[in-house]
Amino acid sequence: MNSKSLIVLDFRFSENDNIVLKSDISKNSGASDTIRCYVYHHAWECLLIECYGCRIIVSTMEIKGNNMDKQMVHSPQLQLGAVKLSERERLILRSIVHNYILSADPVGSRTLARRYNIGLSPATIRNTMADLEEMGLLTHPHTSAGRIPTDLGYRIYVDGLMQVEGLSEEVQRSIRQQFNRVSPEVSGVLDDVSELLAEVSRLLAVIMAPDLSSGVLDKVELIRVASGRIMVVVVVDSALVRTIILEMNSTITDQEIADATTIVNQRLSGLRLTDIPAHIGKRLAGESCSRNAIVRLFLDFPERIFAEEPRSGMHIGGTRHVLEQPEYSSPQKLKGIIELIEDRDIIVHLLKDRSSGVTVTIGEENVGERLRDFSVITSTYRMGGNYGTLGIIGPTRMNYSRLVALVGYTAQLVSERVARGNR
Repeated sequence: MNSKSLIVLDFRFSENDNIVLKSDISKNSGASDTIRCYVYHHAWECLLIECYGCRIIVSTMEIKGNNMDKQMVHSPQLQLGAVKLSERERLILRSIVHNYILSADPVGSRTLARRYNIGLSPATIRNTMADLEEMGLLTHPHTSAGRIPTDLGYRIYVDGLMQVEGLSEEVQRSIRQQFNRVSPEVSGVLDDVSELLAEVSRLLAVIMAPDLSSGVLDKVELIRVASGRIMVVVVVDSALVRTIILEMNSTITDQEIADATTIVNQRLSGLRLTDIPAHIGKRLAGESCSRNAIVRLFLDFPERIFAEEPRSGMHIGGTRHVLEQPEYSSPQKLKGIIELIEDRDIIVHLLKDRSSGVTVTIGEENVGERLRDFSVITSTYRMGGNYGTLGIIGPTRMNYSRLVALVGYTAQLVSERVARGNR
């Protein structure tokens, strides 16, 4: 989309109005989420940021449809891709974001004049803050004369005003030293790294293992853990996918374990995990297979062994750290973060389909009502020929410049550690 003069429109719809909105604006756009979605409709040249109780950025006021013009409020014109700010406005916005991130208190004009050498009087700063508020970049709590950034204000800061804070050699060395102490197995790496990332960021750390369901089976390892119990280690694309325990009705000999390992690897290696349940009957046919009790379990329960539950690859750390943030001092905010932590399906959905590299989503940019008070910084990491996602979740008031560098660096270390652990 080219730079155009835009109007930011705020709509409030009932659920039925939302369905009309989706069918009228985003038809033929490929959008499937009727609650909240991102859509760029080429004919109308509109960017639909949300569909339900939402903000919409469009290049024209000429939007037609049932009930489309009710309860409409529009703000000053913006430019697509970046708000056109003067140098003074950029300086004030950056200073407010920095001060609010550090203090968690609304920022007043006298605070800026006193703490930052910006060469402006409190009155000039106050007028500039009013202009930024009119643009939708700042707001102020009703109990305070100070301002705080809005989601849009943070977005403008992250996209155009922020300088990524490189991690010092000391911090990098400390993280690497802690990495050297994590589990040598990939599943252990992800558990340990989620705690490490949470410890350094003081926020909620989340790691999603790659979706390897379409990956190619490299090998299966069978390990006796007790009499009648076998651990199955499934390895895909040279990366550990999962381990499960099979319960046997009788004692298994070492020879049966060795035979089962050979049969399964010879006949199933090279298949995609998604194809194994459909082909396992033919691949493991024959007398040698039917005589082996372990192989019979593979025949009876292929989905249990090779199909991974969506939430089983999720690793979360740092609950105690994120609860220390002042945003969660009120019972209502505390309830919101606890509900998020307990509902892993929301986090799984959040981490799916994130863009490669480091990605930042702020407040209402996140899909889902429960995520609108949070910012999410993620990065992809490599595991074999597949990619997983790791990141942090916290209040929109977070140190974006430092955390973007931290998340990117951690993803790099995870990729290196997984590759080294599988050589």
